[in-house]
Amino acid sequence: MTSTSPLLETRSLTLRYGTREVLEDFSCTVERGELLGISGPNGAGKSTLLKAILGIHRQSCGTIHRHPLAKRPGYVPQHAPIDKNFPLTASEFLAINAHTRIPWIGGIPRKLRHGICGKLDCLEIAHLAHRPLGALSGGELQRVRIAAALLNDPALLLLDEPSSHLDPTAAASLKKLLLHLHSEHSLTLIVVSHAESFLDGLATRRISLEAVAGTCSPSPSWGHPVPTHSLTSSAG
Repeated sequence: MTSTSPLLETRSLTLRYGTREVLEDFSCTVERGELLGISGPNGAGKSTLLKAILGIHRQSCGTIHRHPLAKRPGYVPQHAPIDKNFPLTASEFLAINAHTRIPWIGGIPRKLRHGICGKLDCLEIAHLAHRPLGALSGGELQRVRIAAALLNDPALLLLDEPSSHLDPTAAASLKKLLLHLHSEHSLTLIVVSHAESFLDGLATRRISLEAVAGTCSPSPSWGHPVPTHSLTSSAG
């Protein structure tokens, strides 16, 4: 692939759970530098699409082409397996989620600690480094989860319903953070949300998984109105 190749491209993608089809004939190109919003009702196949992009859900047919930069995207799932009663600090949570061969027992190694502090500082939560997860607010915990997803400096970040269970103030703060990561750190993002209002003013392009099968075109020039494309989802 060349330096001008799309970061991600799906062609005629169909996804199923067992015999149930959740997404049909989905084609899309994601260019580097986009902030793509994907909306649709619950059960429309949004989360399944992200898992297919990650390679943890096999497509029934169609292809997914990933640029080398997108081989290991960052991922913030909707439901995190986090026990807030477990005595784990924000820094320790990042260390556990780091894809590194650096062993650590009895304390986070200096080399790993440096990267963790950098990511926490980037997300303006350095003051939470030694705070237990159970003491964090919903908005603070979401930032910690995003920091963990960014620890290995991915070119692509996937977020599944990131504003879910956040109050309006925390959701607005999260939107501002994502815009900052996109513009100041040249990060490409795919944000899934059933809340259209969260994607308003956030996405440079949007796709709705709720209408007629079709193909969404590459991103328009920035500064143009954000178009919304509708694609088939057979789940309600």
